[in-house]
Amino acid sequence: MSFCAVFLGLRRGALLAALCWLGVVASSAQAGVQVDALRMEPQEGTGVLRHATALVASRVAQVEMPPWDAAKAELLQADGARQIGVGRPLASLQTPDQTRNLLAWNRLPNGGRAAALQWAPDGAYGLRLGVVFTALPEAAVFRMYASPQSPASYEVTGAALLERLPLDPATGARTWWTPDLGPTSVLEILLPATVDDAQLALAVPWVSQVVEPPTPLAPAQAEPAKRLSNNCQQDVNCQAALLDQRDAVIRMVYVNGTNTFQCTGTLVNNLKQDQTPYVLTAAHCARDQAMASTLQTMWFYYSQSCNSENLAASHTERYGGARWLATSYGNDMTLLQLNEAPPAGALFAGWDALALPMATAAAGLHHPHGDMQMITKGRIQELASCYLDYTVSRPSLSCTPGAAVDGGFYRVAVDSGGIEGGSSGSALFVDGRVVGTLTGGDNWCPANGVVYGRLDQAVASTFSPWLGTSAALHSSMAAPVYRFHIPRSGADFYTISAEERDAVIAGLPDALHYTGIAFYASAQQRPRMLAVYRYFNPEVVAHFYTTSEAERQFVRQYHPSWQEDGIAWWVPEQGGDGAVPVYRSYQYSTGAHHYALDPAMRDAWLGNPDLLYDGLAYYVWAAP
Repeated sequence: MSFCAVFLGLRRGALLAALCWLGVVASSAQAGVQVDALRMEPQEGTGVLRHATALVASRVAQVEMPPWDAAKAELLQADGARQIGVGRPLASLQTPDQTRNLLAWNRLPNGGRAAALQWAPDGAYGLRLGVVFTALPEAAVFRMYASPQSPASYEVTGAALLERLPLDPATGARTWWTPDLGPTSVLEILLPATVDDAQLALAVPWVSQVVEPPTPLAPAQAEPAKRLSNNCQQDVNCQAALLDQRDAVIRMVYVNGTNTFQCTGTLVNNLKQDQTPYVLTAAHCARDQAMASTLQTMWFYYSQSCNSENLAASHTERYGGARWLATSYGNDMTLLQLNEAPPAGALFAGWDALALPMATAAAGLHHPHGDMQMITKGRIQELASCYLDYTVSRPSLSCTPGAAVDGGFYRVAVDSGGIEGGSSGSALFVDGRVVGTLTGGDNWCPANGVVYGRLDQAVASTFSPWLGTSAALHSSMAAPVYRFHIPRSGADFYTISAEERDAVIAGLPDALHYTGIAFYASAQQRPRMLAVYRYFNPEVVAHFYTTSEAERQFVRQYHPSWQEDGIAWWVPEQGGDGAVPVYRSYQYSTGAHHYALDPAMRDAWLGNPDLLYDGLAYYVWAAP
């Protein structure tokens, strides 16, 4: 449930100048499928750096950070995910009260208010702020600047953060790890005139200080020299293979706990070819929503030409994080969905869900030690069974080679190139298609023991609802939800109960007009499904439906005329396997809510002054 729908439909006139991110649909597949690559020219995502007019806060409050000499000594020197940053506690911003005392609000010409904070840690190459929200108004706007003088900023609304950030059930708080724009970051907070600053409660108890060389802020700036940290690494631009596929490979930076890490991921296509931004990486790089929400991605992170020391001019970044969809622990693989569109020219890599014969030629594209993109070539030597202990922050790899036919990993003998920390999660390609993702192994040159999780197994067991097509989940678990139209209020009534449907048809033929099946949902609680609660207001003669606990609490406190009917049905917690978004709007003149699966109807609502668009309500399975 989007928080754009939490308050908008229930508070008349609460118009917000924010757009909620809407999920995209995928569907399921069977193993043994091949998918071709797809290149697209998408519109720019909302998370790109943009040129801002200026920092509008009249004063930037400085956050004191004592000298700290032990940063690099605290890095964990281990293979796999490459640690590039270390968490530091901030004693001065541990609580919302401390933060509130430091903020200096100034009035803006439009009646709103703005305040700004700046960090300048000693010995940092970059900085990510761990902002913890215990109260967050949807209409708040947050901007990140590299410095008070920076012409570029990253902007995000409170509504988008509420949509993206997982809620900590123990504390009721949400944590936003801000993008790394440099070591002297400025956080600017803007509140509209309709929002009191008391409605915002935030603390910054931690920062993650980047202590490795910086990533460029924009292509126009000076680029870092290519390290070639392992002297056998091969620049992807120095050979002819996989030059298209390099545009699917992503340099990933994320926060785990309070420390910052770097891995590699790959943008992949699906059988529907609907341009949903799915990313494959290793489970030890990202295996839950808390990690996925911190994701910052670098695109076209390769040299301008063979052995050039400068990045390609097309290099760009995205800061909006991702949704964690699923993890196949038996193959150390995770599937994510980015919260924003890839940059123009990105490639959705094809993939192959066939089991591969031994001695098959294969190649990996990756960012060893965070370097520009490199290529590793070799052959699949044998299957392996591997184990990683995910209960620790840095899982160690233990493999048994020569495994049976169901071994979850390919062991690759490398002929040229090699892997290093930061290569983790990168794709293994056969004939231009992804067949696995890198878990780890020997980083010597040449490497004899590099293991990749098998994509064919992961698709068959876990990823098929998103990457494939054909078999739909609702064929076995979902039931039809019936719709009635209520002429008196103009609203619609929905029920999953055939008995209730028949009773309404028989008992209230004039008051409610039966229109048929609206969509499909589950009549029973199942894993990864959300309960939809139904409410009725006799004054309005209308119902509304929500999955949001926050909205339920708001209704109980401020709108007791809406009577809770209990759980109406269960719905999938994200798109996939034919699940489509249900959109919701609020009608000012009647007080009724309206629901639609059709994006054209959603767009029509946006142009109707009597309707307030509430955003994404939840996902359902579309009726045939």
